[in-house]
Amino acid sequence: MLETKSGVIYGPTTNATVSIFEWLKKHQTTLEGSRAYEDMKEVYETLEFDFGQKEKLVG
Repeated sequence: MLETKSGVIYGPTTNATVSIFEWLKKHQTTLEGSRAYEDMKEVYETLEFDFGQKEKLVG
């Protein structure tokens, strides 16, 4: 879990998003608040949601 200026980013629930979460964690101090960081955060959260929905349908 990462606490950011714009809210909490929860840890990955699938292996497919681990690398993006690690990138967010690594670059938080230098890029937080930048457009690139916010875009990557949005991509991460969208993928987490999409994979979560897929698991509900499959499982």
